[in-house]
Amino acid sequence: MKIFSKPAAQAIIIVMIIILNSCGPAELTEDDFSFEGPLGSEGTTIEKLGTNYFKVKLGHAPGHPDWPNKLNFRILRNAKGNSLRLVVEGPPRYAFNEYFQSWSYDGENWQPVHWENGHQKSPKLDSLIFPTFTQDQVYCGTQVPLSFEQLEGMIQKWRTSPYVKVHVPGKSIHGRNLYRLEITDPDSDRPENERWVHYFANQHPGEHNSQWRMIGMIRWMLSEEASEFRKNTICHFIPMMSPDGPSRGWYRVNAEGVDMNRSYRPEGADSTEQAHEAYISQKDLEQIMNSEAPATTIWSMHTWQGPVEPLMRPGPEVGNKVADWTKFRDIIRSHDPDNLIEPLDIRKGEPAYGYVSWSAGPHKQYGVTSVLCEGAGNIYTKSDNLRSGEILMRSIAEYYK
Repeated sequence: MKIFSKPAAQAIIIVMIIILNSCGPAELTEDDFSFEGPLGSEGTTIEKLGTNYFKVKLGHAPGHPDWPNKLNFRILRNAKGNSLRLVVEGPPRYAFNEYFQSWSYDGENWQPVHWENGHQKSPKLDSLIFPTFTQDQVYCGTQVPLSFEQLEGMIQKWRTSPYVKVHVPGKSIHGRNLYRLEITDPDSDRPENERWVHYFANQHPGEHNSQWRMIGMIRWMLSEEASEFRKNTICHFIPMMSPDGPSRGWYRVNAEGVDMNRSYRPEGADSTEQAHEAYISQKDLEQIMNSEAPATTIWSMHTWQGPVEPLMRPGPEVGNKVADWTKFRDIIRSHDPDNLIEPLDIRKGEPAYGYVSWSAGPHKQYGVTSVLCEGAGNIYTKSDNLRSGEILMRSIAEYYK
């Protein structure tokens, strides 16, 4: 066996390193991308245009060829050392590029990436440019993504708390649990029928920032700071009314193609007239409303552009058992030094599309305070979305003492 001298061996190693470096990372190919999984994009195709340069054509929502699915995907391998440019095409209604995207190496810690043009300038075609990746596997999704599986993992942890009761009133069309979390102090000496009751629900499955807002609410509710609030209050949370959506990139709909915020029936729940998940959820809400502890407020949680934007239809307690709504507005402001939340405002008169939304519908049916809680499309991090929920929950606790 031939043995090289130390200088010769070192020279060979240097040459090998130079050769390896000159080869560079392997180029990404179509096979390195997956549009399936907990965060998916049903019907999406990808075509290579050049070195780490691809065109993605989005699929559409069930029954709505002009409604694009959102862009969610995973790079399975070979991302390390490569930058990435995507040209994305989709149907123009409810534009696919209305909100920012996020990318992550672990599906937990996300960084925003922004469209080059945006939906107002270019609703049908737009581009994303990612930085050079330092790991081989990469996740990408709309807003700050949240899969049903991640949510379910959180619920399994929360249910170990003595303050949390997990209800499953039914299953989605594809067999996922429809969860409602009930949070209160079961050892409180205040009877349930004397407590304030608040109900929060997310209808559109692709509006992930509103889901993280609700998670921030839940986390604060379970904190030591909320101990007195839990004694006086019952809170119900439906974090994902359409849990089949994230794995398919559906932004607004369920498997039947029904816009989930056009699915309420103020005349009463009806399995023949409503989307499957909407009927189960409204029937469950009606049971709460007919119990000894009906909801005082009903919040419909959404995302659109700008900061969080709460819009209230006041019920009978506002200005009577509690202060005027302007006091609530001022309380929120006092807890929000970074202006994550727009000033609370009032909605009056008939809603533009009737009472089929989950804010106007319950107000029509029961006369209770309802809040359409929109916005957060310009909140780009998980931490700030969580913080906006904490601010709202702390403000509710102060207003409804």
